[in-house]
Amino acid sequence: LNVFRYLTFRMGLSVISSMTIVFLIGAPFIKFIESHKFTGPIRDDGPQEHIIKKVGTPTMGGLLILIGIIFSTLIWADLSNPYIWVLLMVATSFGFLGAVDDYLKIKRNNSRGISSGMKILFQIILSIIAVFLLINFANNEHLNNLYFPFFKNLILNLGLFFIPFSIFIIVGSSNAVNLTDGLDGLATVPVMLVALSFTLIC
Repeated sequence: LNVFRYLTFRMGLSVISSMTIVFLIGAPFIKFIESHKFTGPIRDDGPQEHIIKKVGTPTMGGLLILIGIIFSTLIWADLSNPYIWVLLMVATSFGFLGAVDDYLKIKRNNSRGISSGMKILFQIILSIIAVFLLINFANNEHLNNLYFPFFKNLILNLGLFFIPFSIFIIVGSSNAVNLTDGLDGLATVPVMLVALSFTLIC
């Protein structure tokens, strides 16, 4: 049982757990969305063939991804670690913001949900809260340090610049996939690529 103490082992189990829960609830979840006509409108500024193929695509699939993340994190993560709770707070709050955006698109029957300006503003506010929680509860002397991959001794102490830098990273990481998703309403491939990258980094 000592193997459960290793981070790499628990990370592997979390991947399997999240994949399993998504496989189990995925089909019923998609059927529920389709039966209730939760299909997002497709932007009309793309190729005509692309628009025809994407019409009727169920939206709010991000909820399925979020359920998988929360499920595996609560089972396998060290819940005494404040970073885990900040991570869950950012993921769920940004996910909720995305769900509200999708709901408004369905309700108005167009591709305009929350305006881009308001969305960025909400993301910045949520990021400020996350950074505030980190500063007050993480209590880590290395929090302000920026480490460079492959360079063992190259460390940059950001000082107070840590706050705007962290906000930029959180908002930027969210929109790296979100902007691509907005082109056709299908985030699967971008999410897979980003998730794989994060998995390799872990």
